[in-house]
Amino acid sequence: MKSGELVAARLSGKITIAKVLEVEATRVRLLLRQKKEARIPAERIVLTTGVIASSDADIEKFKAETEALTSSIDIEELWEVVRDEDGPVSLEDLAELSWGENAEASQRMALLLQLDRETLYFTSEKGVYSPRSESAVEEIRQRRVREANNASDAAVLVEALTDGQLPADLSPHQQMLLRGLRGFAIHGDNYTRGPAIKSLLDSVQRATGDMQRLAFDLLVDTGVFSPDEPLELERHGIPEEFSEAAYLEAQQASDTEALAQPDRLYLTSVPTVTIDDSGTEDRDDALSLEVEAPGIYKVGIHITDAGTLITPGSALDIEADRRMATLYIPERKVPMLPKEVSTSKGSLNEGETRIALSLTIRFDDAGERLDWSLSPSIVRSDAALSYEEADSAISDTSHQWHSFMTQLDVISKAVRARREEAGALNLERSEMNISVDENGRPIVRVVPRSTPSRQMVTEFMILCNSLMAEFCKEREIPAAYRSQTAPDLSDLGSDLPPGVELGDGALRWYSTIRRLTPAEISTSPAPHGGLGVAAYIQATSPLRRYPDLVMQRQISQSLNTGQPLYSTDEISSVAQRADMQIRELSRIEEDRRRYWFLKYLKLGIQDGEMSDLFAATVLENQPNRPVAMLDMVDYQFRVRAALPNSVLPGDVVTLRLHSVDLWLRRGQFLHAPDSEVAG
Repeated sequence: MKSGELVAARLSGKITIAKVLEVEATRVRLLLRQKKEARIPAERIVLTTGVIASSDADIEKFKAETEALTSSIDIEELWEVVRDEDGPVSLEDLAELSWGENAEASQRMALLLQLDRETLYFTSEKGVYSPRSESAVEEIRQRRVREANNASDAAVLVEALTDGQLPADLSPHQQMLLRGLRGFAIHGDNYTRGPAIKSLLDSVQRATGDMQRLAFDLLVDTGVFSPDEPLELERHGIPEEFSEAAYLEAQQASDTEALAQPDRLYLTSVPTVTIDDSGTEDRDDALSLEVEAPGIYKVGIHITDAGTLITPGSALDIEADRRMATLYIPERKVPMLPKEVSTSKGSLNEGETRIALSLTIRFDDAGERLDWSLSPSIVRSDAALSYEEADSAISDTSHQWHSFMTQLDVISKAVRARREEAGALNLERSEMNISVDENGRPIVRVVPRSTPSRQMVTEFMILCNSLMAEFCKEREIPAAYRSQTAPDLSDLGSDLPPGVELGDGALRWYSTIRRLTPAEISTSPAPHGGLGVAAYIQATSPLRRYPDLVMQRQISQSLNTGQPLYSTDEISSVAQRADMQIRELSRIEEDRRRYWFLKYLKLGIQDGEMSDLFAATVLENQPNRPVAMLDMVDYQFRVRAALPNSVLPGDVVTLRLHSVDLWLRRGQFLHAPDSEVAG
C-alpha cells in the first residue's frame, strides 16, 4: 500500500473506495472524495488494488467502472457453487470463480462491494467468507419478507393516522404499533418501546415537537382515545375492573350471620339519618339522636361494619388492599369495592337494616360529654339527607327533622368549641365540586364548607376517630395513629411586606397552611395539634379507604374477643403503604380536577358564557421571581401571572385568561390593569 493507491476501507460499517494520501506506522490518511479526508487504523483497509490515481478524475472513473460491474455479479450463483465447501473461501477464490484467474482490480473491488451489500448468502470475518446453510438462507429470506411487509404496514398506518383514521383491517403488526403508540402516549419516554415509536412518528407530518403529545393527538383523531382521556389512570396502573373472584365474592357477600349475633346492639328503632353530598351512593356513616332524660342526649355515630362483611385475606380483601382507596375524578369514580358491597350490602341505605360499629356518646344539654361506649350494632337509616336538605332541616322549624338536626347542631358546636380551645385550626373555605355531564361538558359548583350540616358531620367524624383512638390507646391495641405538631401562629404574617394586613380571606388561609407540618403516621399515639385532639386514627370510611377498613376490623375483633386481629407490624405495613398510595391517588384527582376546570374556563369563554376576566387575590409577589402566585376569588384555584412589583400580597387584581393548554394542564393568565378592564 502506497500513496496514490486506490483501496477499499471500512468506514461507518460500509465499504468505501478511497485514495491513500499517507501511510503512517499504524494509521492511514485517505482522500474519500474531493477535499474530504479521513485518518483511520490500517486494519480497516480491507482491499488494496495496486491502481494509482493521479487525479480526482481517475478516482471517479474507477468508481464508475466498479459500480457498472457489480450488477453483473450473481452472489446467489457463487453461493450455490461453494455452499458445500468445507470451511471459508477468500475474496480471491470467489473472484476467480467469477472472472477467472486474472481478475482485474475493478472486478475484485466490485465483488467486494456486492458481498458487502448482499449478506444473505455469506458471512464474513477477517477477509474470508463462509457460505450460509440452505436453512439459514431461507430463514433470513423469510425474515426479510416479514420486515418488508412490516415496513409496508407501518407506512400504511402512518398515512392513515395522518389522515385521521385507521386502516380498515389492521394487520397484526399494525395492531402492535397501535398498542405501542398508545403506550407511548400514556408513558412518554418511560415507555420501553419509546425509541421505536418515536422512529415511527418521525414520518408523520406534525405541528408539534412533543412526540408524546403527537401520539396522543393522532389517537384522538382516530377515535382510539377521547379528547379528555384520563391517561393518569393507566399511567399509574389504576385498575377499573375487579377480578372475577373479587366480583363473585361481592355478589355472595352476606350479613345474615352477623345480623343474628346476640352481642350486637339492636338500634333499628333509634332515629337515624345519613348526611352526604347529593348523589352519594356509598353511605358509610350515619348519625342518631335519643333523648335519654330531660337535658341528657345520646348521640350515635354509626360506621358500616364493612370489616365483617369482607373476610380478611379473601379475593375481595386483596383487591381492596391493592386499590387502597376509592378514586374520585370529575368524569367518574373508581371504587375500592364493587358496587354490590359499596352501594348495596355495605351502604347504610335508607330503610335497610345493616350491621355497624356504633359509638354512643352521652351529652348534657350544654354539650358536655358525659361518657361513651363502642359496640357492634344493627342499625337502620330513616332518611338519606343531602347537606342542603340537612341545612334546610336546621333552619326550617316545620321540617320533620328540625328538632333532631337542631339538637345535633348544638352539640356539634360545643364539641367544636372544645377542640378550638385545645388549639384546633378549623381552616374551612369553599371548594370546587367538578363533575362532567352526559355531553362531556364540565360542571363547576362552588361548595361552602362552613354550612351547619357540613361542620356538624365533620365534628362528629373527628370525634368518632379520636375516641376510637383513645379506645386503642387505653387497651394497647395496635393502631395507625395520625399526629401533627401544633403550629406556632404567634407571628403569623411577620414575613409579609410592611403595611400588608392578613385579613380574614385567602391570604390568611395561605399563610396559616404554610405553617402546618405534614401529619405523621405511627403505631405510637401522639397528639394531633391541627385537630386539637390527644390521639387520632382514621376508621370512619371503610367503604372508601382500606386502612379504615383494617382499623375497623381491629377494633371489632378486640370488642368481640379481647384480642387484636393484626399485629403492630401488620398495621404499620398497611398504614405506610396506604400513605404512599393515597397520596398518589390525591395527585391524580388533583390533576384531573385541574384539567376539567381549565376546560370549563376555556369552553365558557369560547361559548360566550363567561368573561375572560377573573379577580384573584395575590398570595406571593416576590421581586426575585418572574411570576406571582394568586388565588382566584370565585373558584379557589391557584394560578401564576407576572405582576408589577407594586402589587402586594392581599391585593385583589384582575387577570385575563390568555390561553389554555389542556395537554400541559396550564392556563396562561395575564395581568389586566384597571384601565384595560375599564376599556
